[in-house]
Amino acid sequence: MFVLAMSACVLALVVWKGYDARRNALAQSETEMRNLAHSLAEHASHTIQSADVVMDDLVAFIRFQPFPDRARFDARLREVSEKLPQIKELATLDAKGDVDHASVTPPPAINNADRDYFVYHRDHADPKLRITGPIVSRASGQPVIAVTRRLETADGGFAGIVVATIESDYFTEFYKTFDLGAGSGITLSGGDGHILVRWPTAAGDLSKSRLFERMLPRSPVGYNLAISPFDGLQKYYAYEQLSRYPLVVTVARTEVSVLADWREAVRSDAVVATAALACIVLLAAGLAVQLRNRERFERLLRERDARHRLIDANIGDVVVVLDGRGVVTFVSMSIETVLGFRPEEVLGRVYFDMMHPDDVAGLQAMGKRLPDVPNGLRAEFRMERADGTMVWLEANFRFTRQDGRPGRSIVCTLRDVTRRKEMEDEVEALNSRLAEMARTDALTGLPNRRALDDFIAGEFEASHDLSVLMIDVDDFKGFNDRLGHHAGDDALRQLGRLLAGTAAGAGGFAARYGGEEFTIVLPGTGKAVAIAFAEELQAAIRALGIVNPSAARGRLTVSIGIADKIASICDPATLLRCADIALYEAKRRGRDCSVAAPAFVGDAGSLVPDVATRTGTPA
Repeated sequence: MFVLAMSACVLALVVWKGYDARRNALAQSETEMRNLAHSLAEHASHTIQSADVVMDDLVAFIRFQPFPDRARFDARLREVSEKLPQIKELATLDAKGDVDHASVTPPPAINNADRDYFVYHRDHADPKLRITGPIVSRASGQPVIAVTRRLETADGGFAGIVVATIESDYFTEFYKTFDLGAGSGITLSGGDGHILVRWPTAAGDLSKSRLFERMLPRSPVGYNLAISPFDGLQKYYAYEQLSRYPLVVTVARTEVSVLADWREAVRSDAVVATAALACIVLLAAGLAVQLRNRERFERLLRERDARHRLIDANIGDVVVVLDGRGVVTFVSMSIETVLGFRPEEVLGRVYFDMMHPDDVAGLQAMGKRLPDVPNGLRAEFRMERADGTMVWLEANFRFTRQDGRPGRSIVCTLRDVTRRKEMEDEVEALNSRLAEMARTDALTGLPNRRALDDFIAGEFEASHDLSVLMIDVDDFKGFNDRLGHHAGDDALRQLGRLLAGTAAGAGGFAARYGGEEFTIVLPGTGKAVAIAFAEELQAAIRALGIVNPSAARGRLTVSIGIADKIASICDPATLLRCADIALYEAKRRGRDCSVAAPAFVGDAGSLVPDVATRTGTPA
């Protein structure tokens, strides 16, 4: 009772002190985070305001002087951009989205008519400032925040926009100067919840978060404890909504970092309390030693017998003792868990009779070698359970030893490895699948370059006649620039399916060579048949009707280079090189055609293509 009473007093003192210190730490952190959120809000407001003032001046200037002198106006934009370090680029766009004036020299020849901010100003007669981001600047290639204003003609029509860009790094470099602790972060987001800048960097949308759905509608300034949508950690949030612009600044600190100093203080108090408790406990420990010693010896005698029974009943491995004829003379109780038999059902049975017939011969052969191996042998085999199911067992066999010499009995320990065998089979199947994926192009589903090299190497040795078609999509870069990479990927997938089906129908092999280039290998095919195949393939590709705005003919076409195995071609690499040179010739002749190029080794030992023959007619 004395020990309990003293311990309770010490623990109560430590708990009360820790609780009070925690409350003070949370209050101090709230004050600091609110102040920081306010300072960051003022910083963001001044940053945007500087761009707003400049753009307001430019809008007014262009309204009264719609066609300023280009050189002087560009120089003025550069001067403003240099004086305001937060503004990376300053430009005006005409009604078509082309850059009219810019602070960079020379003004970039780009069109931003597809940008969201341009579309919004074009379709809405809203003179207010609009903040968009983060986007990748087409002039610098860096992530930026775009601040834009609408330009209007004298009659109120759309005349273009003024755009100022602020590099995202301008904010992140400033935010990282604050040491908030691990897992903490600072976020600058739009009024709709879209994240403009976050440090550490992370894209996302906070529109569905508790902050934007509940907190902001109640108050533009606040403090809250919630689960972070970025990493799932519980954090304290201080936020403030800018009064001038639709922006929200959020400062988040993990509960761990907020209470780090408090935990250190509690740890120190705990050390002192532990030392005090240790002294109290030592006073009582001596009184209990003698009683515990007396009880311990009595308990050990009782537990020793119970432990042996418990081990025998619950051990995961089965212990079996066999005589010289293989008859079971002893089996542990764990056999009921592993095989479902009671020990008395197994005693007296021949061990081989319970095994799978296919594994008996191997185990008998191992038994003949057992006397020569003192350390025993290991084997895996199947055995039938009491319910009729088969399990895999791992067994270790060795002769018993008496006085250091081998006895007449055999001790066998069994372990159920059925699950391990299943996992090994699963791993083997997975490795086969991974090997297949390593040879397949993920986008088109065609074999990749590695599979192509292996295939053509084998066919080059095995086939007397062998033709190769190098296929390249015409004007594909322009296709991607005009329609986007998603449309480009879809076009490559359609083309891949067509090439795979067409090549398979001709007994050939289609692969993606790289980028927009494909290769078809036709074993047992001469040049004439390969030329006809190429013409049919080009017609089939035209029939797909894939629109290509960058092509002269307005649809997707391909150029094809053809090479066949002749005496002067000594290896697959040379054959592919001949087809590649023929492909360049097809490109040079205007695309949408096929060129066959037999190759030979010239006097200087260099590869000389003969591209005098051209097949195919431009569509």
